[in-house]
Amino acid sequence: MENSQDQKPKASFGRMIMDDFMLLLFLGVTIYAIFYLLWGVMELSNLPAIPEEIKNKLIK
Repeated sequence: MENSQDQKPKASFGRMIMDDFMLLLFLGVTIYAIFYLLWGVMELSNLPAIPEEIKNKLIK
């Protein structure tokens, strides 16, 4: 009987994340940074190409 009283119920994965505030802070900042980075890459990929005239003026 003593073993059953000493054993604590195992916490679920969601509960473990919600109890650790440093992990929540890390996940919040990391997820925000990843989405912001992906948004920036998508915006850059949608920019039109620079015309050749302007490229030549910038190089010279």
